[in-house]
Order: sequence, then C-alpha cells, then structure tokens
Amino acid sequence: MAASHGPRRVAVVALGCRVNRSDAESLLAALGPGFAPAAQGEPADWVVVNACTVTSDAASATRKAVRRAGAEHPGARIVVAGCHESAEGEVLRRLPRVAAMVGAPAHAALPGFLERLAAGEAAPAALSRARASAPGFTAAPDARRGAARPVLKVQDGCDHGCAYCAVPAARGPSRSLPFLEALRRIAGVGAERPEVVLSGVHLGAYGRDLSPPSSLAALLRAAAGGRAVRRLRLSSVEPLEVPLEVLREEAAELLCRHLHLPLQSGSDGVLSAMGRPYRARAFAAVVEEVARSLPGLCLGADVMTGFPGESEEDHRRTLALVGSLPLSYLHVFPFSPRPGTRAALSPDRPPGPVASRRAGELRAFSQERWQGFLRAQVGRVLEVVVERAGPELASGTSSEFARVRFPPAGASRGDLVRVRVEGVGAGHCTGSVEGPRPGPPPSGGRT
Repeated sequence: MAASHGPRRVAVVALGCRVNRSDAESLLAALGPGFAPAAQGEPADWVVVNACTVTSDAASATRKAVRRAGAEHPGARIVVAGCHESAEGEVLRRLPRVAAMVGAPAHAALPGFLERLAAGEAAPAALSRARASAPGFTAAPDARRGAARPVLKVQDGCDHGCAYCAVPAARGPSRSLPFLEALRRIAGVGAERPEVVLSGVHLGAYGRDLSPPSSLAALLRAAAGGRAVRRLRLSSVEPLEVPLEVLREEAAELLCRHLHLPLQSGSDGVLSAMGRPYRARAFAAVVEEVARSLPGLCLGADVMTGFPGESEEDHRRTLALVGSLPLSYLHVFPFSPRPGTRAALSPDRPPGPVASRRAGELRAFSQERWQGFLRAQVGRVLEVVVERAGPELASGTSSEFARVRFPPAGASRGDLVRVRVEGVGAGHCTGSVEGPRPGPPPSGGRT
C-alpha cells in the first residue's frame, strides 16, 4: 500500500458526465473514519475510477485512466465503478491491480465496500452486475471540501430505450431522490456555495417514480420559494421535458441562464431510427420558446454524426436546423456502437472518415457560434463563481456558462462576484471585478 500509517488515502477519477462527478464527490464525503481523501499529488492506497460507457472512446479513456492510476499511485488497489458494460468490465477486471468492479446502481455501497475490501474480504461479484430498484443515493457532496460549483445528483437511471445508448443497462431504471430530501440537500450545499448544479441521468424524469409523484418543475419552485441556494444550474434536460412553465415564473430567477438540450440529429428519419421521442420541429419550438422566455440565455445541444443510415441529406438537415436556431454551442460526437444496443449491429453505417468530416463541420459551426456568444458578453456585467484564484489571475463560470478570467481583486475560490466583461480570448471572456453580488445569501433553512 502507498501509506502505512493513519487513514487509508482514497483518490477518485471521474470520467464523463456530471452524474459521475456527483458520484465521486459523494463518495469522498461518505468515507468512513478509516479513510480520507488523498490530497493532490499524494500517493493513494485506493483509487476509484468512475467509468463512462457512452462511446467506445469513453471506454478507451476508462482503460487509460486505470493504467494511469496504477502508474501514479504505486501499490494502490483500484476499484472500477460507474457505467461499464459486462464485456468491457471483463477487460477492465484483468488490468493490473484492479481489485473489484462495482456497477453504477451499487455506487451507494462503495464506502462500506472499500472497508470490506481493506479488511481482506473477497469482492462480491454481484456488485459489478448490480441493477438498483430503489433510490440508493449517497450523501450530498461536502461543499466545503468539494468543487466551487458542486454537482448534486437528484435522479439516476433511465427508462428510455434509445437505440444507441448503453447507459440504461449500466445504471438501471429511473429513480429519484425523495422530494424533501432533495430540497434538504440543495439547501445544505447552497449554504456553502453560491451555485449548485442539479444533475441526473434523465433529469427531466425527476419525481415520476415518487409517491406521491412529483416533477422537476415542482422541485425548482420549492427550492426558489425556500431560498435554498443563490443559483441553480440544470444539467442536460430532454427537449420535451424542459419545465417551460417555470421559465415564465418568479422561480426562473433562481436558474442559471444556461440550458443544454440533447438534439442528436436534425433529420426526422434519423431521430425515428434512434428512438428519440421528438422530431426536429418540436425541438425547434422548445428552443424558440426558451429563448423568448429568457433573453440572453446560453443554449447548448448534443449532436451525433454517423448514425447508421445517416445520409448526406440528413447531415445537411442537421446543419440547417442548428443554423436556424439561437444555439450558443454544440457538443458533437460521432456514433459509437455499444454492445447490447439496437444500433450496434445496424447496417449502412457511414464510413469513419465521413462521420469525422461531418463532425468537423458541426464543430466548426459550434466554435463560431461560441465565440460570437462570448463577444456578445462584452460590456455586460456577469455574475461569476470563482473557481480558481491566484495572486494575479482568477477565473470562474458565469450564470451564462461563459468562462471568465480577471484580476482577483481580493476574490477567493467559491465567491460569487460581478465581473464587467472587457474582452474575449480563445474560448473565454476577460474583465475586471465590479464587486460581490448584492443581497443576502440563501437562508438554507426554509425548505
């Protein structure tokens, strides 16, 4: 082991989505007394790699992360958690120093599982194949020790059957954090940090499985009414599940001026083949309604290229759709066949170079839109959460999701400051501090 005295040191590597980040922060917050988070650069006794299975590139990144963890933490034992398929899991299990595999739905059991492994018990094989049927959420992230903009998971799993996606098989069915518990955790993290990122594998499905049923809209209204946090950022929300009614209400003041919606394709034929529950016109209608409700909003979208059967005309339809909408950026990725999904063996997959060329065209469009969005911020005063603060330069994220760099002027990590934007760099804004955000912090106790 890397350390022979004191608590065993645990390092966590989170790959992929915000849900994995939330799981990683929750694990560190829930460690038992015999364990402690490893400091930056400190050798660890245990390394937990939170895997991602969205694409074949993500699976490759997981393998590389496991090998890198072994090199950076000599003597450490490695546990692979998060999303991984059974076939990929067998590959990972054979890598040097991998002590165990833990399926994503069993993530809540990880702290106790580490204690059992450390005591010499054998790893239960069932944990790597676990499928949760009940909530199973770990403790909320410890904001004082965690990120400046903590991620709080309130929903996990997915009941959709998109033809290309392996995540439902890896994470199990949709399940929600109980309503009052979700509010309590939002308030707990909000008492320590000005922004909470609300996340879920299928965030728009929040509350449907609860008794009585609830919704994401109800959770947002309650958080706003209880002044649980200064601002709340939503992670990706399905287009038809955006709580449009909340955007027209006073509760919208709580929300960051940023939404991310999965589009995947601008072709109705491709959307149908993917198993997506909307068509291009419906997506456009949601984007236009959101833009009307919240002027100046930063809108992002996921787009996939190279799906089986995608023609050049389908690609042109996607380019035309995104070009007609007030989108600020795209997250573009080529189709990656995942074992066990309907699309994995589908015929007529565009050749790799064709998919890469289409992805490149969409990424070039995204880069142009993003730089235009940043230029539009010049002259505005943005509210920025400070994520890094050095002696000469600080940086953070604005409500609009813009990365902003500025002289710190006394600002510390975790502060919410007002920054006047004076210029634009490559992918970021520059400016100077005008002062802290006015008004009292959230009460944290009225939920």
